[in-house]
Amino acid sequence: MAPVLAIVNVGEESTAHDGRHECGPYDNPKSAIKNCNGELCMNVRQWFTRPRSRRAVLQQLGVLAGAGLTLGVGITAASRALAALADENPIDHILLACQENRTFDAYFGTYPNAGNFGFSSDYSLPDGKGGTVKPYHFNFPVSLKVAHSWQDIHNEWNNGAMDGFYTIDGSEALGYYGASDLPYYYALADAFTVCGNYFCSQLGPSTPNRLALWSATSGGKTVNTIGRGSLDWPTIADVLDDYGITWKCYNLGIGTGSYLEDFNALTYFKRWQHDKRLYYSQHDYYTDLKTGRLPQVSFLITEAIISEHPLADIQMGQRAMKDVINALIQSRMWQSSALFFTYDEGGGYFDHVAPPQVDAYGLGFRVPTLVISPWAKRGYISAQLYEHSSILKFIERRFGLPTLASINHQFDNSTPAENNDAANGDSYGPAAPPRDSLPQLGDFYEAFDFTQDPNYRPTLPRWWWNWG
Repeated sequence: MAPVLAIVNVGEESTAHDGRHECGPYDNPKSAIKNCNGELCMNVRQWFTRPRSRRAVLQQLGVLAGAGLTLGVGITAASRALAALADENPIDHILLACQENRTFDAYFGTYPNAGNFGFSSDYSLPDGKGGTVKPYHFNFPVSLKVAHSWQDIHNEWNNGAMDGFYTIDGSEALGYYGASDLPYYYALADAFTVCGNYFCSQLGPSTPNRLALWSATSGGKTVNTIGRGSLDWPTIADVLDDYGITWKCYNLGIGTGSYLEDFNALTYFKRWQHDKRLYYSQHDYYTDLKTGRLPQVSFLITEAIISEHPLADIQMGQRAMKDVINALIQSRMWQSSALFFTYDEGGGYFDHVAPPQVDAYGLGFRVPTLVISPWAKRGYISAQLYEHSSILKFIERRFGLPTLASINHQFDNSTPAENNDAANGDSYGPAAPPRDSLPQLGDFYEAFDFTQDPNYRPTLPRWWWNWG
């Protein structure tokens, strides 16, 4: 009888069905192709990383199909594995970290390698009295909160003129930090990829942008006041669960981000509000790194004191991110990981690049975004157009998942008017379908080079002096 191939889930160790053949430990994705007669054993991860032509991949897939696949995990698991094989992508673990309320120019506008993505020395803005004002360096790591409601952000944007920052929010909106203030973040930019053309999703405040970070749409919401457990459209967590992709949320600091604060948008969704995977701690993160149990997708949830949201000390946030990023780089999971580090929205601070408008809600202003991985291009400034749904596009492509746009049709034609400033008093607002189907938005594959040495561990700052 021909060997029977079974795609089966494996943990730290797995044994073939007849109990005679040990296949041993495997990294994620937690599947292996096994021969129950002991004649064939292939670690799927080796397929992911071994160079091969598409023709060779297809030929080998034909062999597998001819041998027959058991339905223990199902055809969907097989299709995910085969999609990953075709991409030849060695990244098994995707992490997403999101801080608060800073624009690209406010953090990386003076980054030495930013080029035209940074602002020029003669850049200025109208002061509303016939004169002009220029950005200035913040003297302290704590800055004042700048107004950034839907209305305020739209007035700053001014239909793409990008000239309302001072007239709407005053001089506080024109402050920036530089290399002396952000040495760790600048070192990350030198060592990995910084995105010069990454925009937040909406010309509005935090919560709608965080909704988009999990679901590729704000659902027409344009305000921060949304009740927990009140939403029910599909998120990336729904897709991950439905297709057997493992995930967790790790709460950084003392862990209040998902419990008491609004930094985890999954708490707004009825299906996920009480799910235990929303409430893992930073200690759990370190433990999972040490034991090699990091899930396929991890969400690193910040909290107020380390979020870099004004009035928070940016140095506390930078140190917190340094700890979790350095732990990843030094861990056994590093060679199979990619961390996307972004900011939810600009917080009302200035930026000189007008965001392209893809619908009635945005894109919003540029935000600092880094791609951190041994496979990320090194010292690279990406010009590709990205927004929050681009990270979801990467997850979907990597694991062979359907797009949220193909699942969520609630907002194809219109959205409810509740909490929807774009509705202008009408019963229904403009359409807000998920954006992960838009071809002009990148999926980050161009930011990676899978021929690089995965043993790359750059030397990064371990400590720096604070102000005062």
